[in-house]
Amino acid sequence: MLMSPHSSDKERIRLIHLLISLGIAYYYENEIEEILHKAYGKLACLISDEDDLETIAIMFEVFRLYGHKMPCDVFERFKSEDGKFKESLVGDVRGLLQLYEAAHLGAPSEDIMDEALSFARYHLEPLAGTETSSNLFKHVENVLYRARYHSIEILVARQYISFYDQEEDQDETLLRFSKLNFNFCQMHYVKELKIVTRWWKELGIASKLPYSIRERNVETYLGGLGVLFEPRYSLARIFLAKLTLIMTVVDDTCDAYATLPEVQSLHDAFHRWDLRAMEELPRYMRIIYQSVFETVEDIDREMIARGKHGRLQLTIDEIKSLMIWYLGIAKWARSDQVPSFEDYMEIGTPSSALDDFASYGFIAMDDCDQKQLKEWFYSKPKIFHALNALFRIRNDIVTFEQEMSRGEVANGVNCYMKQHGVTKEAAVEELRKMERESYKIMIEEFMTSKAMPRQILVRPVNIARVMDLFYKEADGFGHPDQKLLQLIASLFLHPIPL
Repeated sequence: MLMSPHSSDKERIRLIHLLISLGIAYYYENEIEEILHKAYGKLACLISDEDDLETIAIMFEVFRLYGHKMPCDVFERFKSEDGKFKESLVGDVRGLLQLYEAAHLGAPSEDIMDEALSFARYHLEPLAGTETSSNLFKHVENVLYRARYHSIEILVARQYISFYDQEEDQDETLLRFSKLNFNFCQMHYVKELKIVTRWWKELGIASKLPYSIRERNVETYLGGLGVLFEPRYSLARIFLAKLTLIMTVVDDTCDAYATLPEVQSLHDAFHRWDLRAMEELPRYMRIIYQSVFETVEDIDREMIARGKHGRLQLTIDEIKSLMIWYLGIAKWARSDQVPSFEDYMEIGTPSSALDDFASYGFIAMDDCDQKQLKEWFYSKPKIFHALNALFRIRNDIVTFEQEMSRGEVANGVNCYMKQHGVTKEAAVEELRKMERESYKIMIEEFMTSKAMPRQILVRPVNIARVMDLFYKEADGFGHPDQKLLQLIASLFLHPIPL
């Protein structure tokens, strides 16, 4: 279908959008890249006389998702002479829906995308609250709650398949294929989750420590699944889950239990990266250090057995860097010091550790030369800085009350309030603006960077999707609500009926 000589470029792009929506585009990666490369070369001709909002928005999304920065001024044609979007668009629900989705792929200084987002949301929201059996309106409601590009890809596919199943103009072959594919993937995800859970139980670290830690096997695995949902990344998901689980123990320990001298000792031990270093640690910290060390070494041995040497050095270096930031945060926390917002973000941003999270997945990925990947990663790409800033701000907003109740005054919201003498609400409003700007910078870097293949660059974007899943309104990772639990059940427990 994709390569049919009888299909127009616009038809192919619409089909690509459908494949993405159904979660099966990865089967056609090479064909999609070829089609879009050729089509983008004649973009001006493709869009010159196109006045259908849905078509333009779909083209905008697909091109930008594959690294072609289609100009945002294409949406100027849908404005009136007064500079506002035409009222005649209000009745075009599908067009508005795609405009809303496309607006989430805006980059810095693209004001028209902010206008598009506000316009589309304003006119879609009344439809979402309508008591109706309309399949389209239910889909609108889901999208308004969590936009496509703020949701993990496998969840987008799960929900879109259900929507597409009720569409009148469905492609029955693609629909059945997508259902079978989802159910096939689901079986493998459950197997992987069992592997991670069994490993965690055998590790038994929670029962060996004198304090509570977050044991979030399912949520942690779901995070890795959100980053790498394609079947071929099975090993990467397992490694990512294991390393995240064990490093969450380190985070909890430094954050809420260890004394400052103990955090310093753990920092020093990790920088030595030698089992003998744990002799100088308190007994409970020896358990943690040994667990991290042996987990990394076990993964390294498994990769060497597969003929992949030197894959874990990046992870080891990231763990060492992370301990620097944990120590800095601990110094503030133990001294009741409220730093300036700028000083806080200087340490708080890298302590988000989402570049570490990505590095755990990169261990078992073969989408590019590992030497080039390491050089790029060590250069501290702007896309990761934007991602870490985005998460730090989002996390500090949703955990503000919880952290303040524990006496943890070094929180981004609190730092901003104290520095600028404003209320919590005013601080949150300003931080939300910074969060949106960080998201746009990340999208810009994803679209325009040529340093790495798309299969690498899309991972930080996918991590941002995971963060929205867990931290949209509260700390869903530490305290998952009923809505998140239902989503988890739809991914792991309930196959799609054929």
